[in-house]
Amino acid sequence: MASTGYGPSRESRWSRLTFDGNESNYELWEVKFLAHTRLLKLKDTILLSEEEGNTTKNEECYAELMQCLDDTSLSLVMRDATDDGRKALQILRDHYANQGKPRIITLYTELTSLEKKLHETVTD
Repeated sequence: MASTGYGPSRESRWSRLTFDGNESNYELWEVKFLAHTRLLKLKDTILLSEEEGNTTKNEECYAELMQCLDDTSLSLVMRDATDDGRKALQILRDHYANQGKPRIITLYTELTSLEKKLHETVTD
């Protein structure tokens, strides 16, 4: 069927769902991905504990997740979580979401160790 030019573009939808590997964008990407899984009726599957979930749906979650990852993120999960969407998402969370804490501590340390020189004003 020929495209009429009306309606959402499939390519733009996938580009918004693709994670670029930047840890500062991870939290926003995860929200978008979970919303996408909700549309596919897979969100409950990927968020349940391992013993509660449906194996087939968990594999579908994995397949959807793999379509949305950059090569670096894909290499983090492809061997340790093959066909396991829950485990793959947890690996990504552990890797990307926890990277913000050391950065916050570093920024806090820098902020608390700042000193104003005699010739500087407070706004400098």
